[in-house]
Amino acid sequence: MKIAFTIATISYLPRAFVLASGFLKYNPDYKFLVFLLDPYDEHVNAFLHERVTCIPIADIDNNLLNTLSGKLSVSEISFTLKSILSLHVIQKYPETACYIYLDADIAFYQSLFYAETLLRENDFLLTPHFTHPIKDDHIPTELDILRTGLYNMGFAAFKNTENVKNLLQWWKERVMLFGKENHDLGLSADQMWMSLTPLLFKNIGIIRNPGYNFAYWNIHERSISFKNEIPMVNESYPLVFVHFADFDPEKPENFTNPKHFSRQKITGNNALKQICRDYATELLNNNYHVCSHIRSRYATSSRWRAWRQLKKSTSLRDFIKFLSVFLFNLIPTVIKTYLRKFSLFILRNVK
Repeated sequence: MKIAFTIATISYLPRAFVLASGFLKYNPDYKFLVFLLDPYDEHVNAFLHERVTCIPIADIDNNLLNTLSGKLSVSEISFTLKSILSLHVIQKYPETACYIYLDADIAFYQSLFYAETLLRENDFLLTPHFTHPIKDDHIPTELDILRTGLYNMGFAAFKNTENVKNLLQWWKERVMLFGKENHDLGLSADQMWMSLTPLLFKNIGIIRNPGYNFAYWNIHERSISFKNEIPMVNESYPLVFVHFADFDPEKPENFTNPKHFSRQKITGNNALKQICRDYATELLNNNYHVCSHIRSRYATSSRWRAWRQLKKSTSLRDFIKFLSVFLFNLIPTVIKTYLRKFSLFILRNVK
């Protein structure tokens, strides 16, 4: 048996269902698990599938969710749960030959045969954000990637070995302490820690195949085209999966959110345009409009979390933190984006 799994809120169920459907189409010998961050409700019924199992995380550890929700955003909770649920699936399915973790906003176009072959000689597989230097001024920059982590943790493949369990336990301990996203402080939730794994643990494999984890962060080095109706990357590698991070199906002309990232390259790439349109159509046909507006039970604003922390403390530091979070959230997104670009300009040009 082989296990693939993802984490989703109710609002992300359309993405998780498209992921599972495509994954099982090309990898039919897997069992697919969707760990549900929210309580099981009637919206889940629309996504029931005989080969997909939805498991509310509260059924595994409700106290953990309640604890994390007071400290972290929904995204940060999901990031923190990756290591915890990876340990859980190993314990629950110890005889499994291969475990695959996937972010819900991924779509599949080919089997994982190459990764499975590589896993025979390794215990844990990672995909780097990119493998060639960035030579333009678009966002994300190399500096951004250094802050967020060398490897993208939307994908991980691993086996049941003591080495892997030690890695996952180490990862869990780090994200439980430092599971926040704050790039200014060098924190990128779960992801930045994995930059250390090739140094700290043995048998770590790096997938440099450009067909894996195609996304906006590596679009400077990869292009998609069709060969006999099969999507190819750089004309030589079958496209295995695309990571549609920050993708809005109502604006499929954008590969990702242009407010946050400026490296798109979708205008002149007809193959990528078609893939984006097809993915958007799948999401919209799978109850996206209904589910995407459902607020997670564990969603709390950054201002509310800072306020809860302030109520537990009388220190000046916590008061300043609450005030800075409150004021920062009043700034419109577009202004935040220009401030960020301006700060990068200063870093490059002021000596």
